[in-house]
Amino acid sequence: MDVFLVPVGVDRHELYCEHADLDLPPGTPDGSTRSIRQRLTETFRRALHEGDEERRRRAGDPQAAAPLPRGRVRRWITTRLAEAIAEQRLLWHLRREPQVHLFYPDDLPESRAHELARASLQSDLEKHRLWAIIDASLAILCAPVALLPGPNLPAYYFVFRAVGHFLAMRGAQHGLKRVAWDARPSAPLSNVRAALSLGPDARTARVAEVGASLGLDHLTAFVEGARRS
Repeated sequence: MDVFLVPVGVDRHELYCEHADLDLPPGTPDGSTRSIRQRLTETFRRALHEGDEERRRRAGDPQAAAPLPRGRVRRWITTRLAEAIAEQRLLWHLRREPQVHLFYPDDLPESRAHELARASLQSDLEKHRLWAIIDASLAILCAPVALLPGPNLPAYYFVFRAVGHFLAMRGAQHGLKRVAWDARPSAPLSNVRAALSLGPDARTARVAEVGASLGLDHLTAFVEGARRS
């Protein structure tokens, strides 16, 4: 797995990756479910698919499905799903990786790159552990309704958040305790740092060039989003 330590501010860095679909336990062949865990997994899977399609539409992917007509609440929830997927996808995948190639700006010492990566994972662990507890409590209240036929948007949303934060927490724990990190300097990532001082149009163009050289299709959107957060 390739992970990139991307400069997003004067002294700010964020971990980033682009990965295939999340590996989730399969549902039953006929689409039914046999346990609460499977039902929650299927609810998470549906929310993940919906949020991923929204993320792809926002990124301009021509293969993304056309949006279905939906009300204001549904649009708000779908947008939040897409944002959560973009934020947590790296940690979701990290929980099963034995080794990671950490690409970092070559104007940083390797020891500093490891330090920044661990600090980011520790912060993620604490944040997602807290929200996993909060959202799990809300999901428990909503779960009996969420598992019934028919739409229940609040339950649908909180089940997704609870499972997503739990998986992200597990990913951060795994990254801190079990993953072997192989650090590799990257000159293009140092160019991202240089681009941050440019105006919006020039910055976007420069980061897009870096993304193309590294095979990262959505690097520009990630950097701009991280700068605003």
